[in-house]
Amino acid sequence: MKMPSRRYVIQRDEFYMTVPNPYGQLNSTLLDAFGLNMQASFRLADLPQAVAEALSAQVGAGGSHGSFILLGNGGNAFWDNLPEAAWQQAHPLDTHSIQCVKEYLLAEWPGVSYQVLYPGELPVGLQSLGRVVGWHSDSPLKLGINPVFGLWYAYRALIWIETILPTTTPVSFDAPCAACADKPCISACPANALSGDVKQLNTCIDYRLTDRSSCQSTCLARKRCPIAKQHQYSEQQLNYQYQQSFETLLSWRS
Repeated sequence: MKMPSRRYVIQRDEFYMTVPNPYGQLNSTLLDAFGLNMQASFRLADLPQAVAEALSAQVGAGGSHGSFILLGNGGNAFWDNLPEAAWQQAHPLDTHSIQCVKEYLLAEWPGVSYQVLYPGELPVGLQSLGRVVGWHSDSPLKLGINPVFGLWYAYRALIWIETILPTTTPVSFDAPCAACADKPCISACPANALSGDVKQLNTCIDYRLTDRSSCQSTCLARKRCPIAKQHQYSEQQLNYQYQQSFETLLSWRS
């Protein structure tokens, strides 16, 4: 039995609209249950040439004979549903994402060949794909911002599957930051890394690595964004993810 679709809030200017999740485009109850509530499918021919060529290099000649599925999580559901066993792995979020993909494909596409491109060893231009399928527009933080989930979403998997799926319709929306006059994220950044036209990445990194940094395990600018506050990650999730990136920066700078 198909579960009733969840309803989400889109913030535009000074009012809210409650709508069914426009990003659950594969209509999969199983993916929604996993917290993978952002879904899109497409073929190489649907992509801009540069993006298509990058993907084709990973899947080879067979890429044009199948479809790609892009999966993400909006809000906290994916994190909240992480099983205890995932935390025994070196990369719990990636490991659980792959497990969810396997269960989904086994249940809904049994016997069909597939390849998990992300998470994986090779780089994937996830933000380029997200822009094509209408998942985000630019923000001062240089994180893509979504009109339903704000800055509180993540790419979890990209799969090539050896069958032809209907191409999902890119979601059309007004860029949330264009309607945000105050842009409190900029003034909230203690490193002033967002004060220019372009985020000063090195300024951000330098500040995070100082002993006095208040952004070692969080991002104060991200938390001040007024878009989709109801989907903001829990402090536990924020601390985990930013602590992981902090340790990566330490290793990179050492």
